[in-house]
Amino acid sequence: MKWALNTYQTCQDWELEQILETAEATGYHGVEFLMDYKQKHGFEWHTPRAEWGRLKAHVDVSGVVISSLTSCQNFHAEDPEDRKESVRRITRVIDMAEFMGCDHVRVLGDRYTEETKEAVIGYVTEGLKELGNYAGPKDITVSIEMHGSFTDPSSAMRVIEDVNLPNVGFVFNSQFVGCEEGNIEPLFSRVAPHITAVHTHRVEESGTFELYRQMFEWLNRIGFSGYISNECAYTGPDPEKVLALYVGLFKAFV
Repeated sequence: MKWALNTYQTCQDWELEQILETAEATGYHGVEFLMDYKQKHGFEWHTPRAEWGRLKAHVDVSGVVISSLTSCQNFHAEDPEDRKESVRRITRVIDMAEFMGCDHVRVLGDRYTEETKEAVIGYVTEGLKELGNYAGPKDITVSIEMHGSFTDPSSAMRVIEDVNLPNVGFVFNSQFVGCEEGNIEPLFSRVAPHITAVHTHRVEESGTFELYRQMFEWLNRIGFSGYISNECAYTGPDPEKVLALYVGLFKAFV
């Protein structure tokens, strides 16, 4: 397993150089750049191509890599033109990932009601299949985060099974749906083979600590070699110390 720093909240207002330097200094192998949040790092679907080389140069001289470009585009819109625009934007992110030497792009599903559930699952499946086919020849994986309505493993699995592409999988968002009795076996026996990356949150909290322990044990057992991304959202006065402590906790789990 490898450790990644997600730029959500903790790094929300940091420039690219500070993100890279802090990630390296606190023990992370990679950085996961959150897009569509107007963060200061400069990685956005609409970043001009003329800027891509400058961004890559900063990463290349650092001690970390880009573990993922995390697009927040989704496919739940009823209007087909909106969904088409999401695909267009994400194909540009895939092109950026290829340029940067990054092999992973995250997307969202994202939400449905009981009335729209079947339609939205179809929309998400269609969008992911198109993106997976586009990204495949570039050796890039496209993963839907188990986020929003797709924390439900049944809906998430329907999408993955219907897309049925080797380079399309899950970002597991550590929501542990269906694990209320304290056992992740029912959930991970279904989704674990399709997990390409993991987002962690407040790992240290007593309510989920044991589930995280089981998750790391499971991933270790199946030989998972992807990124465990820290999305702890810490905004206190000592981010370097806290970020390093999370790496220490991850290492202790494995």
